[in-house]
Amino acid sequence: MKLYVVCMDSHWIRDAQMFDTKELNDEQFGALEPFSDENTDRWYDIEPTAFIGIIMAESEEIACRMIAVKYRYDYRQLYAFPAEVKEGASV
Repeated sequence: MKLYVVCMDSHWIRDAQMFDTKELNDEQFGALEPFSDENTDRWYDIEPTAFIGIIMAESEEIACRMIAVKYRYDYRQLYAFPAEVKEGASV
């Protein structure tokens, strides 16, 4: 068995946006009101990688199927890849 990271394929995610904060200092970031009308132009479309979970499984397909059952997703919308565990790290 291996440890797998399971995510949802961005093909199945619609209308995701992220707020652009990279030019703000810490003080500006702390005082930010992202949903105010003056900040509308800071929102931009993204294709996110939606992390679903980490699970021990025998294969990528089984990892997707197990996570799908646990969180009520369609396994066909998910993908998995082996997690890289650094030596000495606890899981």
